[in-house]
Amino acid sequence: KSRKRKRKRKKKNQIEEKNTGDDIASINKSGSAAILDIILDKEKKGEKSADMVNAVRERLASKTTVYVEGIPFNSSEDAVRCFFEQNGCKDVIELRLPKWQDTGRLRGYGHVVFKTEGSRHRALTEVSGKNMGSRYIVVKEPNEPISVTISKTRDQPSGCRVVFIKNLPYDVTENDVQETFRVCGKILEGGVRLALNSQTKQPKGFGYVDFKNPEGAATAVSKASKPFGITMKGRPIFVDYEENTMKGSFRTTGGKLWSKEHGSSDNKKR
Repeated sequence: KSRKRKRKRKKKNQIEEKNTGDDIASINKSGSAAILDIILDKEKKGEKSADMVNAVRERLASKTTVYVEGIPFNSSEDAVRCFFEQNGCKDVIELRLPKWQDTGRLRGYGHVVFKTEGSRHRALTEVSGKNMGSRYIVVKEPNEPISVTISKTRDQPSGCRVVFIKNLPYDVTENDVQETFRVCGKILEGGVRLALNSQTKQPKGFGYVDFKNPEGAATAVSKASKPFGITMKGRPIFVDYEENTMKGSFRTTGGKLWSKEHGSSDNKKR
């Protein structure tokens, strides 16, 4: 009986080793994209929450992202994409290049996200040091993404339905914010207000969301207080209760006065 148990144990260990080897081979072959596909598949089956998927996506994205500086100020996103493609990194899937709000020109640095880790490695080892126009391109490892969290959420002011949001991507739209926060609760018509630069009319990176009920505001603040609880285009969003009254001069992204477009916020039925 003792020998029989040993044979069964040995056979079981061999099977486990084979399965582990297959898993490792699969991961090495497909990289981060394969892992993300597995996570997404589990989410569809109800095995993983959306929050978990977003957190994993953020971590995996850092494996295929590089930080770039030395980009010509008169360049464009298309030119940066073309530069990397011409140098062997043909799978650029996202460019995060900050722009000056007054001119719309590139600031000369940013992040480039590739589909594969191979392209990321090539960018770090071969592309870094090359000239783009008259400037010297430097490609570095990106810093670890930092989640914007509140260690302890403050008590909700009585009846508060509005939240203040910041750290938004500069190319975000009201519809983008609406889609992101709708899971927290019903948002009033015209309830998403983004602060705009008076000259360029581009978002400043912060704004407000007006929920129909206080529960929606509470859910948004609670959700955002967790690491990567609410993210937009790879950026964790800071959310807090807003107690101040909206200024009468606040305008929509279309340039119209918000009060004329949607009526006084104090008189809207909630």
